[in-house]
This record gives sequence, C-alpha cells and structure tokens, in this order.
Amino acid sequence: MSDNWLQNYESCKNYAQEIHQKINEFKKLPNGSSQRAKVSSTIRTMTTEFNKDVDKLSNDLTTQSRNGNITTGEANRRRTLVDKIKQSKEEIDTAMKENFTPHSSRDRADPRFAAAVENEHTQGLTNEEFAGLRSNLRKNNDEAIEALHAIVKRQKEIGVAMNTEVDRHNEIIDTITDRTGLLDSNVKRQTMLVKTIQKKSSALWLWVIIILLFVSIIVIVAIPFKK
Repeated sequence: MSDNWLQNYESCKNYAQEIHQKINEFKKLPNGSSQRAKVSSTIRTMTTEFNKDVDKLSNDLTTQSRNGNITTGEANRRRTLVDKIKQSKEEIDTAMKENFTPHSSRDRADPRFAAAVENEHTQGLTNEEFAGLRSNLRKNNDEAIEALHAIVKRQKEIGVAMNTEVDRHNEIIDTITDRTGLLDSNVKRQTMLVKTIQKKSSALWLWVIIILLFVSIIVIVAIPFKK
C-alpha cells in the first residue's frame, strides 16, 4: 500500500507539471482562437482531476497513519510531500485566476459584462461571442417573461369568467329555491282546502240522510194500519 501511495504522489507531481506546461501554452495562443479554447477546456478538465487526486492522496495518508501502516517518521515525511503538492495546487489555482478570466479590465468596466460568470458553456468564448450569448439570453428571458405574463393574464380572465358563471348559477339556484318554497306552500294550502271540502261533503251527506230518515218516519206514522 505504501508503494502505491508513493506512486500516486509521483503521478500527482508529474500531473501538476503537465498542467503548468498547458497554462504556458495557453498564454502563447492568440485570443479568440479555436486552439486557445480547446487548450482552455483541457486545462480545466486536468485541474479538476488533479484536485481530486490531491484530496485522495491526503486522505490515503491519513488512513495509513491512523491504521499504523507506516511509521510516524514516514508519515511526517509524506505530509511534507503532500504540502508540496498542495502548494503546486495553489500555484495552479492562482494561474487559473490570472489567465482564465473571461474578460479584460476594459470589458469588466462595460456594464454588459458586469454580472457575467463563466461556466462550462462559455469556456473559451471571445468577448464578442460572450456578449452575443448574453444578448440572446436576455432576449430569450424577455420572451419567456412575456409568455408567462400572457399565461397569467389568460388564467386571470378564465378565473373571472368562472367566478361570474358561478355567481349566475347561484342566482338561478336561489330563484329555484324560492319557487320551490312557494310551490310547497301552495301544495300545503291546496291540501288543507281538499280536506276541508271532504269534511263539508261528509257533513252534507249526513244531513241528507237524516232528513230522509225523518221524512220516512213521518210517512210511516201518517199511514194508518189496517185491522
């Protein structure tokens, strides 16, 4: 395991040298050239991998020291090597900041670039290309905002129309409810009237029967019996 660590250290040291060479190559290339953009992308990829390798080298050393795989003296010696690698890492980071800024001081003074931040999609672009990209993005954003505004406005109109329709339906329901109540009242009144008529009809027929019986009795009394 110790040999592997030393091999990884040598690999990191050589990789750092390769990155420095690429940075020097990048400085010599003309601005805006396709070769410069290609080298820029390569350097960024190499730097990302280098940073991962340095972190792994440091973590492996910590594990070796904690598990007792190496002596204390060897662990201290390797920490010194790691510090040198980290120093190379800092030098690379400084070189990146100095040489990979997407715009010059003149460009940064231009308000069109004030809030610009370089990412993987803008690596290696010239100032004019970057300005064109920002202009297109602003145009697309404006169009998207206008489309969103139109959608919101349409949704509001639909909401108002639905609210109006609901109010109209509520009015219809209220009218139906009022008429239903009135009809129910009329039905009850008619029912009471029918019952009253039925009672009066029954009483009338009773009086007719009584009168007929009374007449029959008188007739019977008036007729003499034969002896």
